[in-house]
Amino acid sequence: MNPKNTASQNDFLSALTRYETLLAPARFEALKACALQPAPSSVRLNLLKCPEPEQFIQHLAASYGWQLKALPFSKYAWQLLNAQTSPGKTMEHQLGYYYIQDAASILPVSLFDQVQKPRLTLDMAASPGGKTTQLVDLQADQDLVIANDSSPSRLKALRSVMDIWGSVNCALTNFPGEKWGLWFPETFDRVLLDAPCSMESLRDSATHPHRPISEAERLRLAERQLALLISGLAATSIGGELVYSTCSLAPEEDEFVLDDLLKRYPNAFEIEQTRTHEYGTAGLLHFEKKHLDPAVEGSLRVWPDSFGTNGFFAAKLIKKASISFASETAPCRPFESTRLEPITALKKEQLAENIHNDYGFSLEDALEKHHLSVFERDAQFIFLPAAWLQTFLSLPYYALGMPLAKLSADKPEVLPDFILRFGDAFTKGFLTLNDAQMQAWLQGLELRNLHYPAGLEGKIIAIRSASNLNLGAGKANPGRLRNLLPHRHLQRW
Repeated sequence: MNPKNTASQNDFLSALTRYETLLAPARFEALKACALQPAPSSVRLNLLKCPEPEQFIQHLAASYGWQLKALPFSKYAWQLLNAQTSPGKTMEHQLGYYYIQDAASILPVSLFDQVQKPRLTLDMAASPGGKTTQLVDLQADQDLVIANDSSPSRLKALRSVMDIWGSVNCALTNFPGEKWGLWFPETFDRVLLDAPCSMESLRDSATHPHRPISEAERLRLAERQLALLISGLAATSIGGELVYSTCSLAPEEDEFVLDDLLKRYPNAFEIEQTRTHEYGTAGLLHFEKKHLDPAVEGSLRVWPDSFGTNGFFAAKLIKKASISFASETAPCRPFESTRLEPITALKKEQLAENIHNDYGFSLEDALEKHHLSVFERDAQFIFLPAAWLQTFLSLPYYALGMPLAKLSADKPEVLPDFILRFGDAFTKGFLTLNDAQMQAWLQGLELRNLHYPAGLEGKIIAIRSASNLNLGAGKANPGRLRNLLPHRHLQRW
């Protein structure tokens, strides 16, 4: 921590004293010492693009002078203790090979069951999108993840994050989180509620600076958090999982909310207890004059000194029985109004044949593996998640699926999003750039006087670096390679 002045530091330390009676004296001193130091940032690899994560992170560490520390709750994320090159100024970050994320915020998604089987997942308050990308990785982008946020102003940035990550099995929606349980009771196998909170993480930082938080604010937040949690529980299927989390350590927003939920629905769910023993940190059973249900101890109260992160709270709930909760009809937009239509079998066959001939890539295998359908609109072909079509067909959405190809002179021509997502698997139809060419390419420049392999001139081709990074798509025009890398991937430093 770099406090602006001694007064602000003293004000921050004074706020910590609210929790002094909960910890042994030595532990409280350790908390204060930790809280006054900046929390290291963390990098989490994109498993859609990094099939060998251990080798890839070692390559990054060697290339950029990173000193890394493994996180106990994630195999694919590391705290960055020291760096010669900032993690935000690398081409791998630019291309979406990893996400920069607060280490503690990686914990909630890691609590979900790792068993691979078809799942419907709802992220109730998804912005800015880090946990959503983690949910996509958890399901290997093979099952639908709905990323919802109630704030329209956050959707554009959320969409950019998901586009950079490359998920094809995702939908973005803009609804109040309180409505999902009313509209889709017992529908989702996984529900993540990273709830709006006071951000009282007990560690001052640039993103979460200390500020005074009143009792009235905590209580207002807790009221909404409980309403969201009830909605999430209603939307969770019997036997499904719900993870509740906040970046606040105020008990009113954490254990108190779970305690209220247990009082309302005592037999509807259980709080998983195993991680408290594994990580050595548990929820509170009392605070000030309030005594809580013993089950609340199964939650995870991550103090800043627990793992050297920001403070965080998370709990995993397993739904055991239905709850009494009203229902409403979900908003409806006739799917026909999107003008999306399923492509014919003949068009699908021709599209698959063209992609296989040009890139050695099996469209049929991708459709089967990721449970996708192909639709068309205005001479453009689009991947749509089959689960959305089966369950949410008439629900309005902000963004859905991924562009695949368009008709050009009556012949399918793949689009940049498709190559950015699947180009790593191409066995032909790609061009490798040297380091100097790559640097120009990542700035959005066209390249000239290139020698194309036989048969590529005039086509959309995949571009790769000498180290085999996927650099997106280019149009192999005579004499110049047109750069089709989307603006979101261009170098900004």
